[in-house]
Amino acid sequence: MEAAIDENTVLVVGSAPQYPQGVIDPIPELASIAATRDINCHVDACMGGITLTFLRRLGHEVPDWNFAVPGVTSISVDLHKYGYTTKGASVLMHRNKRLRAYQTYLTDNWLGGLYGSSGILGTKGGGPMAAAWAVMHHLGEDGYRRLTQQAKLTCDRLAGIISTIPQLTLRAQPEVTLIAFGATDPGTFDVNALAEALWRRGWYLDRQGPPASLHCTVNAVHADHLDEFEIDLRAAVAEVETSGSRGDQGAYGSIE
Repeated sequence: MEAAIDENTVLVVGSAPQYPQGVIDPIPELASIAATRDINCHVDACMGGITLTFLRRLGHEVPDWNFAVPGVTSISVDLHKYGYTTKGASVLMHRNKRLRAYQTYLTDNWLGGLYGSSGILGTKGGGPMAAAWAVMHHLGEDGYRRLTQQAKLTCDRLAGIISTIPQLTLRAQPEVTLIAFGATDPGTFDVNALAEALWRRGWYLDRQGPPASLHCTVNAVHADHLDEFEIDLRAAVAEVETSGSRGDQGAYGSIE
Protein backbone atom coordinates (compact mmCIF):
# COMPACT_ATOMS: atom_id res chain seq x y z
CA MET A 1 0.00 0.00 0.00
CA GLU A 2 2.81 2.42 0.80
CA ALA A 3 4.17 2.01 -2.72
CA ALA A 4 0.77 2.93 -4.15
CA ILE A 5 0.64 6.30 -2.37
CA ASP A 6 1.45 9.35 -4.48
CA GLU A 7 0.65 13.06 -4.60
CA ASN A 8 -2.96 12.29 -5.54
CA THR A 9 -3.65 10.11 -2.48
CA VAL A 10 -6.13 11.75 -0.09
CA LEU A 11 -6.99 8.87 2.25
CA VAL A 12 -5.59 5.56 3.52
CA VAL A 13 -8.28 3.02 4.44
CA GLY A 14 -8.13 -0.20 6.43
CA SER A 15 -10.85 -2.60 7.55
CA ALA A 16 -11.57 -4.05 10.98
CA PRO A 17 -12.46 -6.57 9.76
CA GLN A 18 -12.84 -6.73 5.99
CA TYR A 19 -15.93 -8.62 4.86
CA PRO A 20 -14.79 -11.35 2.42
CA GLN A 21 -12.42 -13.30 4.70
CA GLY A 22 -13.15 -11.67 8.05
CA VAL A 23 -9.57 -10.63 8.79
CA ILE A 24 -8.43 -7.37 10.36
CA ASP A 25 -6.06 -5.17 8.40
CA PRO A 26 -2.84 -4.02 10.16
CA ILE A 27 -4.33 -0.72 11.28
CA PRO A 28 -1.31 0.58 13.29
CA GLU A 29 0.97 0.05 10.30
CA LEU A 30 -1.48 1.68 7.88
CA ALA A 31 -2.04 4.63 10.21
CA SER A 32 1.71 5.09 10.61
CA ILE A 33 2.15 5.18 6.84
CA ALA A 34 -0.65 7.75 6.55
CA ALA A 35 0.73 9.93 9.34
CA THR A 36 4.20 9.91 7.80
CA ARG A 37 2.70 11.21 4.56
CA ASP A 38 0.37 13.66 6.37
CA ILE A 39 -2.69 11.81 5.02
CA ASN A 40 -5.88 10.95 6.90
CA CYS A 41 -6.50 7.30 7.81
CA HIS A 42 -10.02 5.86 7.92
CA VAL A 43 -10.97 2.57 9.57
CA ASP A 44 -13.94 0.76 8.05
CA ALA A 45 -15.28 -0.94 11.18
CA CYS A 46 -18.79 -1.31 9.82
CA MET A 47 -18.70 -5.07 10.51
CA GLY A 48 -16.55 -5.06 13.63
CA GLY A 49 -16.96 -1.79 15.47
CA ILE A 50 -19.31 -3.19 18.09
CA THR A 51 -18.03 -6.76 18.14
CA LEU A 52 -14.35 -5.85 18.55
CA THR A 53 -15.19 -3.45 21.37
CA PHE A 54 -17.00 -6.09 23.39
CA LEU A 55 -14.60 -8.91 22.52
CA ARG A 56 -11.84 -6.88 24.16
CA ARG A 57 -14.00 -6.19 27.20
CA LEU A 58 -14.65 -9.93 27.43
CA GLY A 59 -10.92 -10.59 27.55
CA HIS A 60 -10.34 -11.76 23.98
CA GLU A 61 -7.11 -10.74 22.30
CA VAL A 62 -7.99 -8.00 19.83
CA PRO A 63 -5.46 -6.02 17.76
CA ASP A 64 -5.49 -2.25 18.06
CA TRP A 65 -7.84 -0.73 15.50
CA ASN A 66 -9.54 2.41 16.86
CA PHE A 67 -8.60 5.92 18.00
CA ALA A 68 -6.10 4.39 20.43
CA VAL A 69 -3.94 4.03 17.31
CA PRO A 70 -2.06 7.27 16.51
CA GLY A 71 -2.88 8.40 12.99
CA VAL A 72 -6.41 7.00 12.77
CA THR A 73 -8.58 10.00 11.91
CA SER A 74 -12.05 8.52 11.33
CA ILE A 75 -14.03 5.32 11.96
CA SER A 76 -17.32 4.06 10.52
CA VAL A 77 -19.65 1.58 12.25
CA ASP A 78 -22.93 0.09 11.02
CA LEU A 79 -25.22 -0.36 14.01
CA HIS A 80 -27.34 -3.03 12.30
CA LYS A 81 -24.24 -5.24 12.07
CA TYR A 82 -23.91 -6.81 15.52
CA GLY A 83 -25.61 -3.85 17.12
CA TYR A 84 -28.81 -5.71 16.26
CA THR A 85 -30.63 -2.51 15.28
CA THR A 86 -32.65 -1.93 12.12
CA LYS A 87 -30.87 -0.60 9.05
CA GLY A 88 -30.63 3.12 8.50
CA ALA A 89 -28.49 4.25 11.45
CA SER A 90 -24.72 4.16 11.05
CA VAL A 91 -21.99 6.08 12.82
CA LEU A 92 -19.13 8.09 11.34
CA MET A 93 -16.71 9.23 14.02
CA HIS A 94 -13.90 11.77 13.60
CA ARG A 95 -10.89 12.13 15.85
CA ASN A 96 -11.65 15.81 16.51
CA LYS A 97 -14.11 18.58 15.71
CA ARG A 98 -11.78 20.13 13.15
CA LEU A 99 -11.93 17.02 10.99
CA ARG A 100 -15.66 16.67 11.52
CA ALA A 101 -16.21 20.18 10.19
CA TYR A 102 -15.18 19.08 6.71
CA GLN A 103 -18.11 16.66 6.62
CA THR A 104 -20.66 19.48 6.73
CA TYR A 105 -21.97 20.78 3.41
CA LEU A 106 -22.93 24.45 3.21
CA THR A 107 -24.28 26.51 0.32
CA ASP A 108 -26.07 29.79 -0.21
CA ASN A 109 -26.18 29.36 -4.00
CA TRP A 110 -29.95 29.14 -4.16
CA LEU A 111 -32.96 31.28 -3.27
CA GLY A 112 -33.58 29.77 0.17
CA GLY A 113 -30.65 31.30 2.02
CA LEU A 114 -27.86 29.45 3.79
CA TYR A 115 -28.37 25.67 3.71
CA GLY A 116 -26.33 23.11 5.61
CA SER A 117 -26.30 19.34 5.92
CA SER A 118 -24.04 17.04 7.92
CA GLY A 119 -24.41 14.14 5.49
CA ILE A 120 -25.09 13.19 1.89
CA LEU A 121 -28.85 13.27 2.42
CA GLY A 122 -30.42 16.70 2.56
CA THR A 123 -32.78 15.61 5.30
CA LYS A 124 -33.07 12.36 7.19
CA GLY A 125 -35.91 10.98 9.27
CA GLY A 126 -35.28 10.40 12.93
CA GLY A 127 -37.04 7.02 13.01
CA PRO A 128 -34.01 4.79 12.34
CA MET A 129 -31.90 6.72 14.85
CA ALA A 130 -34.61 6.50 17.51
CA ALA A 131 -34.99 2.77 16.85
CA ALA A 132 -31.24 2.24 17.14
CA TRP A 133 -31.14 4.22 20.39
CA ALA A 134 -33.98 2.12 21.82
CA VAL A 135 -32.42 -1.23 20.86
CA MET A 136 -28.96 -0.33 22.14
CA HIS A 137 -30.31 0.92 25.46
CA HIS A 138 -32.52 -2.15 25.78
CA LEU A 139 -29.58 -4.53 25.24
CA GLY A 140 -27.09 -2.51 27.25
CA GLU A 141 -23.60 -3.56 28.28
CA ASP A 142 -24.67 -6.97 29.58
CA GLY A 143 -26.73 -7.74 26.49
CA TYR A 144 -23.91 -6.93 24.10
CA ARG A 145 -21.42 -8.92 26.14
CA ARG A 146 -23.72 -11.94 26.03
CA LEU A 147 -24.52 -11.67 22.32
CA THR A 148 -20.90 -11.01 21.34
CA GLN A 149 -19.59 -13.95 23.35
CA GLN A 150 -22.24 -16.27 21.91
CA ALA A 151 -21.53 -15.16 18.35
CA LYS A 152 -17.76 -15.58 18.79
CA LEU A 153 -18.04 -19.04 20.36
CA THR A 154 -20.42 -20.13 17.60
CA CYS A 155 -18.08 -18.78 14.92
CA ASP A 156 -15.13 -20.63 16.41
CA ARG A 157 -17.18 -23.84 16.65
CA LEU A 158 -18.16 -23.51 12.99
CA ALA A 159 -14.53 -22.96 12.01
CA GLY A 160 -13.63 -26.12 13.89
CA ILE A 161 -16.33 -28.11 12.09
CA ILE A 162 -15.17 -26.90 8.68
CA SER A 163 -11.58 -27.77 9.56
CA THR A 164 -12.56 -31.42 10.08
CA ILE A 165 -14.03 -31.77 6.57
CA PRO A 166 -11.22 -32.78 4.17
CA GLN A 167 -12.90 -31.29 1.10
CA LEU A 168 -13.06 -27.81 2.67
CA THR A 169 -10.47 -25.29 3.81
CA LEU A 170 -10.79 -22.02 5.70
CA ARG A 171 -9.65 -18.95 3.78
CA ALA A 172 -8.40 -17.56 7.09
CA GLN A 173 -8.83 -18.25 10.77
CA PRO A 174 -11.75 -16.05 11.87
CA GLU A 175 -10.53 -13.06 13.86
CA VAL A 176 -14.00 -11.79 14.66
CA THR A 177 -17.31 -13.46 13.70
CA LEU A 178 -16.99 -13.88 9.93
CA ILE A 179 -15.95 -17.07 8.15
CA ALA A 180 -14.98 -17.79 4.55
CA PHE A 181 -14.12 -21.23 3.27
CA GLY A 182 -13.44 -22.86 -0.08
CA ALA A 183 -12.50 -26.17 -1.61
CA THR A 184 -9.27 -27.86 -0.64
CA ASP A 185 -9.00 -28.93 -4.30
CA PRO A 186 -11.15 -26.67 -6.51
CA GLY A 187 -10.46 -28.95 -9.46
CA THR A 188 -12.39 -31.82 -7.93
CA PHE A 189 -14.86 -30.08 -5.61
CA ASP A 190 -17.00 -27.02 -6.32
CA VAL A 191 -18.16 -24.89 -3.39
CA ASN A 192 -20.79 -23.14 -5.50
CA ALA A 193 -22.40 -26.53 -6.01
CA LEU A 194 -22.13 -27.00 -2.25
CA ALA A 195 -23.98 -23.72 -1.73
CA GLU A 196 -26.77 -24.97 -3.97
CA ALA A 197 -26.95 -28.27 -2.09
CA LEU A 198 -27.19 -26.36 1.19
CA TRP A 199 -29.86 -24.08 -0.29
CA ARG A 200 -32.00 -27.11 -1.05
CA ARG A 201 -31.67 -28.04 2.62
CA GLY A 202 -32.80 -24.60 3.75
CA TRP A 203 -29.46 -22.85 4.31
CA TYR A 204 -28.26 -19.73 2.47
CA LEU A 205 -24.55 -18.90 2.31
CA ASP A 206 -23.06 -15.97 0.40
CA ARG A 207 -20.97 -17.01 -2.61
CA GLN A 208 -17.91 -14.95 -3.42
CA GLY A 209 -14.70 -15.03 -5.38
CA PRO A 210 -12.14 -15.25 -6.75
CA PRO A 211 -11.16 -17.64 -5.37
CA ALA A 212 -14.54 -19.35 -5.09
CA SER A 213 -15.58 -19.21 -1.44
CA LEU A 214 -18.64 -19.41 0.78
CA HIS A 215 -19.15 -16.78 3.44
CA CYS A 216 -20.92 -16.91 6.81
CA THR A 217 -21.78 -13.93 8.98
CA VAL A 218 -22.20 -15.69 12.31
CA ASN A 219 -24.63 -14.19 14.81
CA ALA A 220 -25.65 -15.20 18.32
CA VAL A 221 -28.92 -16.61 16.98
CA HIS A 222 -27.01 -19.26 15.02
CA ALA A 223 -25.82 -21.01 18.19
CA ASP A 224 -29.04 -23.01 18.50
CA HIS A 225 -28.86 -24.20 14.88
CA LEU A 226 -25.21 -25.15 14.51
CA ASP A 227 -25.64 -28.87 15.21
CA GLU A 228 -28.36 -29.09 12.56
CA PHE A 229 -26.21 -27.14 10.11
CA GLU A 230 -23.26 -29.46 10.66
CA ILE A 231 -25.39 -32.49 9.76
CA ASP A 232 -26.62 -30.84 6.57
CA LEU A 233 -23.17 -29.50 5.69
CA ARG A 234 -21.59 -32.94 5.85
CA ALA A 235 -24.46 -34.44 3.86
CA ALA A 236 -24.20 -31.70 1.22
CA VAL A 237 -20.43 -32.22 0.93
CA ALA A 238 -20.94 -35.94 0.37
CA GLU A 239 -23.62 -35.21 -2.24
CA VAL A 240 -21.42 -32.83 -4.24
CA GLU A 241 -18.39 -35.10 -4.01
CA THR A 242 -20.41 -38.05 -5.31
CA SER A 243 -22.15 -36.14 -8.10
CA GLY A 244 -19.20 -33.96 -9.17
CA SER A 245 -21.72 -31.18 -9.87
CA ARG A 246 -20.74 -27.58 -10.56
CA GLY A 247 -22.56 -24.40 -9.51
CA ASP A 248 -22.66 -20.68 -10.28
CA GLN A 249 -21.30 -17.91 -8.07
CA GLY A 250 -24.34 -15.68 -8.50
CA ALA A 251 -24.27 -12.10 -7.23
CA TYR A 252 -23.91 -10.67 -3.73
CA GLY A 253 -27.20 -9.49 -2.29
CA SER A 254 -29.28 -10.85 -5.16
CA ILE A 255 -32.78 -12.16 -4.62
CA GLU A 256 -33.03 -15.93 -4.83
